[in-house]
Amino acid sequence: MMRLLLLALLVAGPAVATPAADAFAAGRFAEAVALGRRGATAEDRIAAARAASVIATYEVRDKAEARRLLEQAVADADAAVALAPRSSRALLARAIVTGYLGKLKGSAGNAKASRRDVETVLAREPDNALAHAVLGGWHGEAVATVGAFIARTAIGARKEESSRHFDRAIALDGGSVLYPVFYAFTLLALDRRNAPKAESLLARADRNRAADAYERLVQANGRAVLAALRARDEARAMALARRLSPLGQIAAG
Repeated sequence: MMRLLLLALLVAGPAVATPAADAFAAGRFAEAVALGRRGATAEDRIAAARAASVIATYEVRDKAEARRLLEQAVADADAAVALAPRSSRALLARAIVTGYLGKLKGSAGNAKASRRDVETVLAREPDNALAHAVLGGWHGEAVATVGAFIARTAIGARKEESSRHFDRAIALDGGSVLYPVFYAFTLLALDRRNAPKAESLLARADRNRAADAYERLVQANGRAVLAALRARDEARAMALARRLSPLGQIAAG
């Protein structure tokens, strides 16, 4: 089954302050879902999609429940795109939750739909850091899961494109916690020999400042893997990176 690693739902551009967004930032994810779905703006529905995604990909262990939450998150993101069709934030929110759903289902169709939204954003905004990072994870995890040949022929994923997009994302936003953590986790999924570079990336993420509760969660996960790498326990680091990636708690269960 194809399992595509996609980044957490920090969508590009400055978020508009709403009660739902504030609840998300504070880590009150269930509240953010409820508030976002009661709202009338694209930002409300983006917040709902983000929050439902975090619950599904990090908190829920039941696969059917995670799928239900992600299908609802996709509906929220679809609503956000309908309300603001040219919003990069809405398109990237949809790309990410659709990618998570594809990872859970093993769906190449969802994976391709996710990539289309990301590439739509990059066609308009070639320096959108999050879009580059999402595409980096898309390429890298596909290769790690099914191998270079099948990933390339089935959906056009390539290992070299993963590094290119992740490197670009970090060059554009060197202060991000998210990008170096997910780059490191992708590298560890690809090859044990990537451990030194993964360690360097995780050390960078450890020094950066987390912007909200979700970023603090991702940073803590990165620190756990970093500790294993510093102890030269690469097998444990790789296992932790798998388990602490989105939906990894379901695979581990």
